[in-house]
Amino acid sequence: MTAVKKVVGKSLLWVFGWQAEITVDLPKKYIVVGYPHTSTWDFPLFVLTIWSMGIPMKFLGKKSLFVGPFGWLFTALGGLPVDRTGGKDMVKQVAQLFEDHDELSIGLAPSGTRGHAEHLRSGFYHMAAASDVPLVLGSMDFGRRVGCLIDAVHPSGDIGADMDKIRKIYTHIRGRNPELMVPIRLRSELEE
Repeated sequence: MTAVKKVVGKSLLWVFGWQAEITVDLPKKYIVVGYPHTSTWDFPLFVLTIWSMGIPMKFLGKKSLFVGPFGWLFTALGGLPVDRTGGKDMVKQVAQLFEDHDELSIGLAPSGTRGHAEHLRSGFYHMAAASDVPLVLGSMDFGRRVGCLIDAVHPSGDIGADMDKIRKIYTHIRGRNPELMVPIRLRSELEE
């Protein structure tokens, strides 16, 4: 199935005038950060990019998506069910997923919205730190029409320094709607 996805991904990116680019060595376990997220086009283009690279990317979805008539579809697309009800610790759930797998890549969009927000959600960072996996920085760069995996940052525990690295890596990336790009900062950085 991976070979079929690779051909489909490359072909459809070409039809849409896009390319895929990977400039980082991928470890066996990592979290892919999808930034920015300003358009409904981001997700399908990112899926095609990942398919074209032959990466078996997973995403997190609420448990209820995986039951009923479309549950099979979310599983087939790479979904992993998580319990998002009150009091459930997503960071621990993700750390357990990484513990349970020899190889795993999970894609997250820390903006959490296609609209404007003041900061990114910090869960992506804490999930990577708790799981002891790097953050692989990915993007749909509408400026160059390239879906890319750019670089990796391994959480050091110094959130400010790590966020500075992430900001520097994403400096030249442009979303489809640049005015909706969420600033690359965490709430804790605003409170300092």
